[in-house]
Amino acid sequence: MHRKTGTALIFISTLLATLWTACGSSTDGTTKTTSSGSSSGTAGNTSSGTGGETSSGLGGGFTGTGTGGKGTGGGVEGCNPQTFTLQQAPPPEVYLVIDRSGSMNDPGATMGMTKWDELKSAADTALTQFESQIHFGVLLYPTGQECQTSGPQVAFADNNKQAIMNEINNTVPAGGTPTAAALNNAAASLSSLGSLESPKFVILATDGGPNCNYFLTANPCTCSNATPDYCCTNFPGACFFGSSCLDDKGTLDTIKELKGTHNIDTFVIGLAGTDEYKDLLNQMAKDGGRPQQGGMTDYYAVADQAQLLSAMQTIAVSVISCQIQLESAPQVPDGVSIYVDGKVVPHDKTKTNGWDYTDDTHTVIELYGAACEGIQDGEEHKITATFECEIN
Repeated sequence: MHRKTGTALIFISTLLATLWTACGSSTDGTTKTTSSGSSSGTAGNTSSGTGGETSSGLGGGFTGTGTGGKGTGGGVEGCNPQTFTLQQAPPPEVYLVIDRSGSMNDPGATMGMTKWDELKSAADTALTQFESQIHFGVLLYPTGQECQTSGPQVAFADNNKQAIMNEINNTVPAGGTPTAAALNNAAASLSSLGSLESPKFVILATDGGPNCNYFLTANPCTCSNATPDYCCTNFPGACFFGSSCLDDKGTLDTIKELKGTHNIDTFVIGLAGTDEYKDLLNQMAKDGGRPQQGGMTDYYAVADQAQLLSAMQTIAVSVISCQIQLESAPQVPDGVSIYVDGKVVPHDKTKTNGWDYTDDTHTVIELYGAACEGIQDGEEHKITATFECEIN
């Protein structure tokens, strides 16, 4: 049995790409995706006699198929042709659940800016960077002056930055912090509107502890000064008209249900003013399944605009998949080579820094380490794959 090497060029903006076998001398063509994810065109191999690519816009990329192998246009007689479809995991669906309570009008770390101003600036930058790779939506809470909470103001979609920023820019902070209700409503929207294949996440950004109980119609609190709009528990201490009364158990129960029942992970960002709720926010982050790695806290504790932007970027990168699904296994699994932007990515079976198959079926390729990080920056990259096919 002999082998022949062919080359496939893969252009990606969200890692969705095409791989096809090519045998003998050939000339390859490609179609580059657009930023909106809608692209069409053909890509073929003149040696195969047949070759093509179909595309559809979803999350900034395309799904392609092509055939190649034995033919009269310069191909190698006896090469076993195969068809591959190479596609990144579906884009993640993410709700930004943002606390717009009255305390967000407090001065921020930047002179002349409130915490709300700093949040708007950080969100604008992060959404610009990642909107083509992540389907974002937004839920601002509360919707009224106290604890009323509705569903998301902007449902998740690709290239959704402008709609989200319009909503944030037209919002004025006010009211309490009904976190459990907001998380519950975001999860309901993800479950009812989301794709079954897409991973789902909530990014919660708050500057205080949850102090409203969405689920109870009567006041169960022991604090005599509390109103029915608030729920008091024993965390972190005495209550006074709801100012220190937390719906801690209700919020933790909601986050656990999101994770355990709906498979929705929750990231927690604590803005300036959350230090006294550190233990609760740590537990929320751990129960949400996505605690911060390597930080001083399990939640992302941020004190200014720069730290908030860094947290949002870190979270966004972590939800972008580096896995690519093959429709079928290559003829010679160990004969595949991967390049990113012209630089070779080593085949690293330790899954540390390079690429490897995720299991023995050889139908999913994953990039690891610097190779993965390099394609999670929101920019368009070119992947080149060369591989061997068998000659009978």
